[in-house]
Amino acid sequence: MGKDIKNAPVHDTLGRPISSLRLYAIIIAIVGFSLYLNTMKNGYALDDFYAIPKNEFVMQGFNGIPKLMTIDFWYLFNSKLGYYRPLSLITFAIENSFFGENTAVNHFDNALLYGLSGFMLFMFLMKLFPARNLAIAFLISLVFLAHPIHTEVVANIKSRDEILSFLNTFITLNLVFSYSITKSRKTLIWSALFFYLALLSKETAVTGLALIPLFLFYSGLKIPVVLKRSIPYVGIVILFFLQKRYFLGPSERIPDILNYPYVGSGVRVPSFFHIFWISVQKLIWPFPLSFDYCYNQIPASHWFDIGSIFGLISFFALAFLCIRGILKRSVWGLGLAVFFVTIAPLLGFVLLRGGIFAERFLYAPCLGFAIILVYALSLIADQKKDRLVNLFEWIKRNVIATGVILTLCSFYSIATIQRNPAWKDNMTLFGTDVKHSSNSAEAHNLYGTALVEAAAPEKDSTKKRALDEKGLIELHKAIAIDSFYGQAYCEIGYSFAAVYKVNDSAIKYFKKAIETTPDYVMSYIYLGAIYQNTGSGNLPRQKLASYYYNMALELDPNYPEAIRLAAAFKKLTGLDVHEMPEDVGYVGDDKPVNSNAAFKSQ
Repeated sequence: MGKDIKNAPVHDTLGRPISSLRLYAIIIAIVGFSLYLNTMKNGYALDDFYAIPKNEFVMQGFNGIPKLMTIDFWYLFNSKLGYYRPLSLITFAIENSFFGENTAVNHFDNALLYGLSGFMLFMFLMKLFPARNLAIAFLISLVFLAHPIHTEVVANIKSRDEILSFLNTFITLNLVFSYSITKSRKTLIWSALFFYLALLSKETAVTGLALIPLFLFYSGLKIPVVLKRSIPYVGIVILFFLQKRYFLGPSERIPDILNYPYVGSGVRVPSFFHIFWISVQKLIWPFPLSFDYCYNQIPASHWFDIGSIFGLISFFALAFLCIRGILKRSVWGLGLAVFFVTIAPLLGFVLLRGGIFAERFLYAPCLGFAIILVYALSLIADQKKDRLVNLFEWIKRNVIATGVILTLCSFYSIATIQRNPAWKDNMTLFGTDVKHSSNSAEAHNLYGTALVEAAAPEKDSTKKRALDEKGLIELHKAIAIDSFYGQAYCEIGYSFAAVYKVNDSAIKYFKKAIETTPDYVMSYIYLGAIYQNTGSGNLPRQKLASYYYNMALELDPNYPEAIRLAAAFKKLTGLDVHEMPEDVGYVGDDKPVNSNAAFKSQ
């Protein structure tokens, strides 16, 4: 099989009409699209809110597009994390212009783009493997699309950045191979444009700089030619990162243990290998699935932990097989190479920044897994030398291999369709996944927050109390895992204020939130609201309300709620307090916290 690839030209040589190949590609696209049709019943979940309804520029439609080209993905939190992904935000803005705020359209388009990705993947594999029967490309594409690991990406609207990155990368690869045939300058320019769009979708598309020469090498080209044809794409990457730096400036890393649990120098490398081992397991057996792997779901690893040991052994064993396979231009070597190249962003995130594992990081690496799986099963297939053109003839001759793959894809497809409803909304998602992420402080906090905020407006007193009590249990579980979890303390304070109307206890927890997490804006907003609501005719309380609103603005000048409340209160009272008032004279839990000192210490 390796020789077939080495000697194969980059175009189809079997006399098969492009129209017949496109028919199979359309079938693949329909399968991918159909797997996620049931997500159209879903609403927003998780980060969807920050990508669409809470993003003022997305909500401006076409008018907001110029601004979307200049902002960090998480600009709403006044963070400079360096996430420059304007293309997906632009697509949301376009959808908003035509259809308004419509989650069914958002989900439909995610499914459509996912199906289109399958189409482009199949067409590329036919260019890469022209000397082999199209069944190989068809089955690889089918395994990739059916795999349940993709549910986080497709069912979560915000993760369209991942879909667009993959889609544009494979459009680029198709054009790169077409250029090898046509030598058309127009084709080269189009390939560079789509690679640029892949980078605008998500920065991890930079792995294309390794995929392009890898696939060209497998097409049979000599290394000097491969390197020469890869040079234009290096220029595109440089241009992209210069553009990113121009608009966003230098990024800032926030030392957040929830999302960066492996920052300690003694645990980064063993955790690197542990996460690698988990990734391999998730591709082979993607259960259970969860939206969250934050602190402390996958604890920091040490060298003698079993996960690190298995990860170390599997990493170097697979790396050895990968290098050996590449030198032979074998299919299994290609699959391993694709896996290692595309998983590099996840492993780099763990090793360089101590960041967490997430299922979306396995979106592209799943292709490497699909290639290896189909190749391994094809080893028991018919070994006749004739080049079969008819897909069904190949299936008839290779009943066992085809049966195993189709059975697996059916199992994957059922799992995917059953998983999609979990992304219906936050309450459903958090309630479902907290069972599988029982050691995650974030999972408990998010579920607890959803329950408490559902309890606040509830009219039925029995339901109200039941929701709130369940929420408080989850929030205290979060604090038990991470005692410095300010958001959880803040939400407990909100429970006392909004559900039980016990302001003293609410103030106590809001101040605990500020003490543990001084940069969490909502704690200041809630304190400002309490002092405003209880301060009628009480100047010291009014001063505190103004002070806390202004502290929220100082922390995040772009936070809409802080802007609105601070402006409204200033207009109402004429107060604009920026330093802690000295004439408050409170007792016990009502004693104001020195937020200025807490904030400035960060």
